[in-house]
Amino acid sequence: MLHKSYWWSAAVLLTLACPVWAGTFGNVVAIGGQSSDIALDESRGVLYIANFTANRIDVMSLSDYTIQTSINVAPQPSSLSLSPDSRFLVITHFGNNAPPTPSNNALTVIDLTTNGKQTFALGNPPLGVAFGIDGRALVVTTNDYLLFDPVLGTTQEIDTISGVVAKTLPVPPANFPSQITTASMTASGDGLTIFGMGGSTSAFTFVYDVTRQTLLPGGIVTSNGALGPKVISANQDGSVYLAGWAMVDAKGITSYFPQNTNQFNVGTTVFDSSRGLIYSQIPKKAGEAPVLTVSDADNLTVRWRLQLPENTAGKSVLSSDSNTMYSVSDSGVMVLPVGSLANVPRITASVEDVIFRGNFCDRSVTTQQLTITDPGGGNTPFTISSATAGISVSPASGVTPATVNVSVDPNAFQGQSGTSVGMLTLTSTKAVNIPSQVRVLVNSKSPEQRGTIVDVPGMLTDVMADPQRSRFYVIRQDKNQVLVYDGTNYTQIAALRTGNMPQSMAITFDRRYLLVGNAAAQYVNVYDLETLQPLDPIRLPTGHIALSVAASANAILAATQFFDGTHHLVRLDLNSRTGTMPATLGVFTNTTDANVALAASPNGSSILVVEGDGSVMLYDAVQDTFTVSRKDFTALSGAYAASAFGQYLAGNNLLNASLVPVQTLESSSGASSGFAFVDQAAFRTTVPVVSSTSASSSSGTGTSSGSSSSSTSSSTSTPSPTSSTSTGPSPAAGIVQHLDLTNISGSITRATRMAEASLVGTTGISTNSPFSRTLA
Repeated sequence: MLHKSYWWSAAVLLTLACPVWAGTFGNVVAIGGQSSDIALDESRGVLYIANFTANRIDVMSLSDYTIQTSINVAPQPSSLSLSPDSRFLVITHFGNNAPPTPSNNALTVIDLTTNGKQTFALGNPPLGVAFGIDGRALVVTTNDYLLFDPVLGTTQEIDTISGVVAKTLPVPPANFPSQITTASMTASGDGLTIFGMGGSTSAFTFVYDVTRQTLLPGGIVTSNGALGPKVISANQDGSVYLAGWAMVDAKGITSYFPQNTNQFNVGTTVFDSSRGLIYSQIPKKAGEAPVLTVSDADNLTVRWRLQLPENTAGKSVLSSDSNTMYSVSDSGVMVLPVGSLANVPRITASVEDVIFRGNFCDRSVTTQQLTITDPGGGNTPFTISSATAGISVSPASGVTPATVNVSVDPNAFQGQSGTSVGMLTLTSTKAVNIPSQVRVLVNSKSPEQRGTIVDVPGMLTDVMADPQRSRFYVIRQDKNQVLVYDGTNYTQIAALRTGNMPQSMAITFDRRYLLVGNAAAQYVNVYDLETLQPLDPIRLPTGHIALSVAASANAILAATQFFDGTHHLVRLDLNSRTGTMPATLGVFTNTTDANVALAASPNGSSILVVEGDGSVMLYDAVQDTFTVSRKDFTALSGAYAASAFGQYLAGNNLLNASLVPVQTLESSSGASSGFAFVDQAAFRTTVPVVSSTSASSSSGTGTSSGSSSSSTSSSTSTPSPTSSTSTGPSPAAGIVQHLDLTNISGSITRATRMAEASLVGTTGISTNSPFSRTLA
């Protein structure tokens, strides 16, 4: 024991809460120092704030958000935790001073019922502390784990950092450090589990079972990366936790936020288990304006993006009624009334897309109405504008609820024969949310163009027809959904929730299950196509995400990306719901290009693998092995397909049963987009190459404004609708061809212009591919 004292004589620091700035969500409470951790004491109506640089614990009132008093403590209070019975506040002090200054590593315990304070010296620098339901605190230092009993004032070493890391399977690299320099800790809502993350240039997680007093690795070990922000949070029952940008359960990583900067000191996460939500700030790029994202806790679907007055900078805690969130922030603490979100000013548009279908004979200005509302029913000011010539909005400003007129002058798009895209931008001086843009689609179809346009807002990445049911499926990546459409009338009949960032689909050979690979979740979703109900997903090997999936009569394969940036093929077992990565692909190495796509033949006999570097491979379902690997091209892109008759398509190249090129399809009609074999014939779509400075986004480039939408166009010449798989259609008309595979050279004479072009390549939120499946 170093010393014992009473702390109510500490100097009082009064700091008023900053007012809410217009158009931001939350109150900032400045503490005159750097906050390193917080602990909520609702029994006393206060929040304890570790003021790292001022060597004190600031005590904030929960009623008026002012600093009522401060507790002077030993230097550098780095973390703190409140015991379950609210009696003890334990504080760690990171005093790892460079010589000749002596180290001041310590642990302070304050008895809040008697106001007594004790400080204990520690042999190693402490990095974090968290109480379990048993009333004892787990303390993590740079070298070991200590169990502290605040009643007895005793500590017990229960393991070492190197000892816990060594238990990880697979065994981490030999150069993984035995010490850590950063850490974050939290307890589950029920107090039965304590989660932590630590690292320096590397990162790992650990889990402490309070009942069994066992310490185990937590599912993440990386030797060449970081997990930022340096925050760990858990849900109520401890079944799931977030370590920085990665979501983890008992089996390992499940999902993650794909766009992140790994900044340790910017951002936060916290679970709202009562509402099934996660509140987070995980910057997509350094220096961006602070934004709080409200996401679904199961698959990270974004519901709202709210503007913050400043950056969060560490741990967040939620009140017991889940209505108030307290976060470490740049100035000290931010108070966010998340339970009152429905009442704060916001603005939204009534639709995501406004589509104008041109009349070849009538070139007069046409107008449609758009409603702007505040979801909470408030009267919130707004402005709406268009930067596209020929698209105007009136009135350009107003107060919600309001109806505005969107007008299009077709003469401004006279040179276009497809669908042009313009964006309407909503802004507000009062609304706290970042409203989505509204996409305006202007179709300039002429009488000879064929097909019916079915508008599907969002970022679409794949389309697949059901070979047994009159349905087709479209992935909407930005909403984490598979949209189910009736093939007879093109109406949406269902929406299936997926993992984070669904990327590709496959239907099992027995036509019973739909499989969906996700670009930001380490599992493949499984759905019963008879009931359209979700089933248990297939867990991929740790560290893998599925970018493309295909099912033969034997193997189900997924093209995956590993966490280290390498790419492989993984075999999926529907019975065990697991995936395994073969050591080899027959006689070939199990590595692929970063850009890869899979297509199964309709009769289940084979799976084609196409790669962006020009390579192709073939899986033979009868032999259950890879029988062909070739590289006859310098690069491949566009459409890919497999037939039931030993024919394959890669880009503009028709391949035989040995993947030997036998025919190069014409390219004068445009870039390869979609291809579908139908018996001994095929349908093919191409897209004319247009300038990216056109009024709309060009094929495959996407919109620079950040709106992510596509439309679906069905042609009367095709067996099922064509789906755009990038961020916007081309302003030029697409081409659909019916190919006679016995006389390919004559097929171009039967080319037909479509009402709208399909797109080239697949544009996702954080993953792009040169390959596209736009015809099914």
